[in-house]
Amino acid sequence: MTQDIFDWILLLARWLHITVAVTWIGTSIFFMWLDRSFLPNPESKREGHVGEVWMVHGGGFYHVEKLLMGPTKVPERLHWFKWESYWTWMSGMALVSLIFYSGEGTFLLDSMVSSITYWEGVGISLFAIFGSWFFYDFVWERNFTKTTPWIGHLLTLLWFGGMTYFLCHTLSGRAAYIHVGGMLGTWMTANVFMRIIPRQLKMVEASKKGEAVNQEWGKNAKNRSTHNTYFTLPVIFIMLSNHFPNTYGHDYNWLILLLISAGGALIREYFVVRISKPRRSMSAAIVGIALICGVIVFSQERNVAVADTPEEVVPAETVKEVKPAKKAPAKKSMPVSGKTFEVKGMVSFEGVVPQGKKLNLPAGCSQGGGDVYSNEVIVNNGKLQNVLVRVVTGHEGQSFPAPPQEEVILDQKGCIYTPRVTAARVGQKVTFINSDPIFHNVRSVTKVNKKFNVAMPKKDQRETRVFTKPELFLQAKCSVHPWMGAYVAIMDHPYFNVTNEEGEFTLPSLPEGQYTIEAWHEVFGTLTQEITVTEKGAGPVSFNFKK
Repeated sequence: MTQDIFDWILLLARWLHITVAVTWIGTSIFFMWLDRSFLPNPESKREGHVGEVWMVHGGGFYHVEKLLMGPTKVPERLHWFKWESYWTWMSGMALVSLIFYSGEGTFLLDSMVSSITYWEGVGISLFAIFGSWFFYDFVWERNFTKTTPWIGHLLTLLWFGGMTYFLCHTLSGRAAYIHVGGMLGTWMTANVFMRIIPRQLKMVEASKKGEAVNQEWGKNAKNRSTHNTYFTLPVIFIMLSNHFPNTYGHDYNWLILLLISAGGALIREYFVVRISKPRRSMSAAIVGIALICGVIVFSQERNVAVADTPEEVVPAETVKEVKPAKKAPAKKSMPVSGKTFEVKGMVSFEGVVPQGKKLNLPAGCSQGGGDVYSNEVIVNNGKLQNVLVRVVTGHEGQSFPAPPQEEVILDQKGCIYTPRVTAARVGQKVTFINSDPIFHNVRSVTKVNKKFNVAMPKKDQRETRVFTKPELFLQAKCSVHPWMGAYVAIMDHPYFNVTNEEGEFTLPSLPEGQYTIEAWHEVFGTLTQEITVTEKGAGPVSFNFKK
C-alpha cells in the first residue's frame, strides 16, 4: 500500500469518526436538554406521565412526552439510540490503530519522554483504553457509590488524573492525549453497550410481559448517561487539540489536559442544571471559564531565571554526557605569539552501526521512496557524523570576537531535522525552517534559555531565535511528529565544530596553549583528550568511538 492511499484511508476514517461523533454527542446533549425541559401536565391522564415539552423547528411543532416504563406499555415502533455510540468508538479505535500502532510506534513513542519499547507502549495504550473501564465500572457498580455518589466521583477523578499524568510521561504527547480521549470514549460507549442498553432491554421485556419494572435499572441507566454528558466537552477538546501542539507539546501537558477537562465539565454542568439550579450553574460556569483562562496564562512560555555568571547545564535525560562533579583546573598557559591556528581532526567509529527506528512517514514527508530511518547515528565509511567537538578547558581568560552574523540553520525537511546536531554562539541567530508542505512545530527543551513552542504550518516558513545563555544542550522538537528532534549547543566561545559526512571537524583560531577537547555523540557519549598548540600549530586530532 502506498503512503498516498494510506493517507486517504486515514482521512476517510477521520471523516467517519467525526460524523458519527457529532451525531452521538449531539443526541446526548439534546436528551439532557429534554430531561431538564420537561414540565408535568396536570391534565394528562396517561399512566407513567413525567412531563412534556413543545418545540418548534422546520416549520412545524414537535410535542415530546416522557413516560415511565411499566405503567406505560411498550409501543409497536421503538427507536433505540445506540449505533451512534458504537460507530464512534469503532471508527476511533480504527484511527488509533492506524496512526499510533502502525510503523513500529512512529507516532506512539517519543524517546525524549521515555525509553519504553514499541510493545510496552502498545500494552500501556491498550490498558488505558480497556483496563480503565474495569476500574471505572467496578467503582460505579458498588453499593457505596449508589448511596454516596461523591466517593465514586472522587475515585473516578483520581483515576483520570493518575492515568493522564502516567500517559503523558510514557507516550508521546500527541499519543497521550488521544489515549486519554480513548479512555473516556471507551467509558462512554461501554456505558451504553454494557449498562444503559441492557438495562433498558430488561425494562422493555418486563413491560411487554406485564411484569413490574425495576425503576432502579432506569435510574442506573440515567446515571451512566449523565456521566457521558460530562465527558463530552473534554473528549471534544482532545480531538481538537491534536492540531495545536502548544497543548500536548507543553512541558506540563498533563496539567493542561486536566485543567481544561475540569473546565469543560464545569461548563457542561452549567447547561445541565441552569434551569433547576441557576446559582449552582452560574458558579460552575465562572469556575470553568476561569480554569480555561488560567491555562492560557499558565501555558505561556517565560524566561528562566539564571545566575549572572552562567554555567554549563546538565544535558537533558536523553543526552548521555555527564557533567564532572568539579570543574577541571585551568591548563598552564604557554607563551602566546599572537598567532592562531586551526586544529583539524577526524572522528571514526568501530563496530556494528546501530540502525535507527524505521519511520512511517506521512505522504507530505516523501524522501524519494524507500524506507526511512531515524538519524541518531550516521556513519559513512567508518566516519561518524554529528559529533560535537569543543574545547572544554585551556581557553579560560581569553577574549573572543563577537558572534558571527550568519545564521545557524535547522531545517525540517522530509520530517527529519537537518542537521541532527548543530552549535551556535551565544547571541548568534538560529533559524528554524519548515521545508515540508505539512504542519510542523518547533518546541524548545531548555534549562536556561527562553522556552518557545511555535507552530509552523506553512512550507518554507522561518522562525529565528537568539539564545543569550550558554547551554549543553538545547533541544528542538516537533511535537506533531515525535521522532523529529535535534540538539543545539549554545557556546560562549568559538572553539567548537560538528563533524560532517566524512567525520571531519575544524576548531578555528586557537592560540598557543594546552587544551582539553571533548567529542560528544548523543548515543555513544563522550571522549576527551589533551592537545598542545605551539607556534608550529598542532597535529591532526582523532577520536575513535567503539561499540
